[in-house]
Amino acid sequence: MKKRVAIGMISHESNSFSPVSTPRSEWETWGLTAGADILTIWKGSHTPVGAFLDYAEQAGWEVIPTLAAQTLPSKPTDAQHYRWMKEQLLAPIEREQPDGVLLFMHGAMMAEGTDDVEGDICRAVKGIIGDRPLILAMDLHGNITPEMCAHCDGVFAFDTNPHIDLIERATEAAACMEQALLGTIRPVTAHADPPHRMLPPTINMRTAEGPMAELFALARQWEERPGILNVSVFGGFPYCDFSGAGLSIVATADGDSSLAAACATAIAAKAWEIRDQFLKEIPTYEAAVRQTLSLLADVNRPSGPIILADVADNPTGGGAADTTVLLHELLRCGVTGVAVACIHDPETVEQAISTGLNNTARFTIGGRSCPDYGAPLEVVGTVLALTDGRFTATSPVSRGEQDMGPTAVIETGGLKLVITTHRRACIDTAVFTSVGIDPAAMPVLVIKSRGHFRASFEPIASSILEVDAPGPANPSLHRFPYRNIPRPVWPLDEIAEEACCETHDHP
Repeated sequence: MKKRVAIGMISHESNSFSPVSTPRSEWETWGLTAGADILTIWKGSHTPVGAFLDYAEQAGWEVIPTLAAQTLPSKPTDAQHYRWMKEQLLAPIEREQPDGVLLFMHGAMMAEGTDDVEGDICRAVKGIIGDRPLILAMDLHGNITPEMCAHCDGVFAFDTNPHIDLIERATEAAACMEQALLGTIRPVTAHADPPHRMLPPTINMRTAEGPMAELFALARQWEERPGILNVSVFGGFPYCDFSGAGLSIVATADGDSSLAAACATAIAAKAWEIRDQFLKEIPTYEAAVRQTLSLLADVNRPSGPIILADVADNPTGGGAADTTVLLHELLRCGVTGVAVACIHDPETVEQAISTGLNNTARFTIGGRSCPDYGAPLEVVGTVLALTDGRFTATSPVSRGEQDMGPTAVIETGGLKLVITTHRRACIDTAVFTSVGIDPAAMPVLVIKSRGHFRASFEPIASSILEVDAPGPANPSLHRFPYRNIPRPVWPLDEIAEEACCETHDHP
């Protein structure tokens, strides 16, 4: 008899300090599918749900589709819409009583009135399926709580940042489900926090180098031990202002909760030991522009664009994609040969369409979401390009058809501004090529992204400067008005050394 597996996804990275709200319409823009339509809309997609469906076909499962929902990071989601999504996810599970449930959840989702969405969903699912397996694939920026781990059987987070292994980790989670259904393994999880609460900034969470590389190397050593199925290193997402935010480790073992706990505790202790490696000084926007001018003047510099990463306005961290402080400074200093992507400004796109291709007008660009992040650019500019905003992405992070909405390129004072109707992060070189800009030929690129852009842009860059500018994803966490994070917490506070790891094992 075929095994019956419920498959679903609810994915949102919530930024308590983002100026961008998260109503139902935001979910509909990015992907909101309930029921049987999941089987066709998400089949073959470069997403965890696509990987689940591919594995289910290979394994011969009967798939019970629930809900597939994702949207770009922003404020905690609207309470009414979260209740609707939760109902859509749970109803098929309640009705069909599957043999197991396989979900992708980000790990850092909040909703109005529900701080720990993943914990809330896991508890509800387990309340329906009991001892039947609930297996999760997750993002390594998840804020994982003991509540969540107490109500799931296996956790498989991304091992890479930029996240180029999302298909592999979702496939690994599905393989764990298959083995659990066959009775060849009995997955159990253990969750451990460091000896003291850690809220590391995401600026230095790349997995190719630095502290995350060291922690993942230790995780791989543990995974070589008999009985350890997976070790997930969660760097956390520090812009969630709730009690469970921060770094944690989750180990999944075959029936041995003590082994899983020992593993998670050891790696969490190592994270505390190397905590200072997560801190990284980056230049202010003024210093970054000065450094850019110096690099441009160096006749011996390597070929390829200088990339200025506007990390604080990263849309995949909750940025509005419309801050202007760095752009004002580039214009003030007379830097030319600059292409900028993406600026979210539907009003300016409409004006550009009305102005017409190759025509010039006065534009008010960006700076609409929050006055603290820079005044709008008041410029005279020429419309260089108008497109429908559709392109095919080839980045390892995100592949397939993408839609920025109607898009305009406006040139002003040496800057070519890619302005979009939909809020999008620039993580693929095709963002530029789709509007007629060769990114490799530009002296300077300004990219509103923190890390995912590297998978596509690093091969063409001569240098990359991460820039300290105003925005809701700024890496200097002391600038944010936290109200709900338990104190003391590193690096916001000085912490004594005497406490020990808090560990939670879950058979």
